[in-house]
Amino acid sequence: MSYAVRNTIILLVTLSLFVGAAYSYIRFFQVPELEELQDSLEELRQDYNSKRATSDAFPQLNETYQNALNIIENSDKSLFKDPDPDLVFDYLNKVSNSTADSKVYFNFVFADSTTQDQYGILIAEITGYAAYRNAVNFINKIENSQLLNKVKELSLTPPNRNASEYDEINFSFTLESYYERIPIQENVEQTGKLTLNESISTYNPFYPLIQQTIPPNDDNMVNIERSRLIGLTGSRIFIVDQNGDVTTLREGDKVYLGELSSIDLNNETATFNLNKGGIMELVTLEIEQ
Repeated sequence: MSYAVRNTIILLVTLSLFVGAAYSYIRFFQVPELEELQDSLEELRQDYNSKRATSDAFPQLNETYQNALNIIENSDKSLFKDPDPDLVFDYLNKVSNSTADSKVYFNFVFADSTTQDQYGILIAEITGYAAYRNAVNFINKIENSQLLNKVKELSLTPPNRNASEYDEINFSFTLESYYERIPIQENVEQTGKLTLNESISTYNPFYPLIQQTIPPNDDNMVNIERSRLIGLTGSRIFIVDQNGDVTTLREGDKVYLGELSSIDLNNETATFNLNKGGIMELVTLEIEQ
């Protein structure tokens, strides 16, 4: 083999090795790396588009957030800070003892607790008894005061047919008390302020229109049916009451079971409007001659 042929063969082999190495490098190293870079570029492009969309929406989202924050901070309601039934029980005691006309006697039984993303609910069963007015004011304050509570499944039982218990009722209801799971009201001051909605009536629908007995004269007021009219003027009358004492009365003054409704100077009489357990009577006294 001549020197020229041998050099040619060596050159071809070297060239083949070089081309093979270059192809292998491109095929097995550069192509996967390029594909990986393309995938990375696509992810970066998607991430950029997502952040660009968020950036474009930020002014509106920030305005919505600020409005929501303003609503929370200026709300007249707040949540219990901890999921502790004792806090709810103590709060009910506070409501009951806040005023004389909210005083009730109740039992508290913790029943369950449920949770949402940002808040939870403590559920308790409340039973008790009180004067009708007190029970209404008690529930009124629970629902209208600062701490968020909901009264459900309220039941009122009419009083017994005992004259001394006409105004007393038994009550029961389910109480849902809301508490924070995350600090969503960090800037809201929890004052525990109690609020009463004055527009809610406390008229007792169970109170009988006509009672079997009339209330006793515990305050020793003038009993017209056991008194004598001894004098009168255009604006007042003079009565000798059931105790033998002389008493002066003017129109509108209270007496046992009623009031002085009118004075008739010409006929020398005084008329009283009495409520005898739901039965209305007019009683007229004349001056004794």
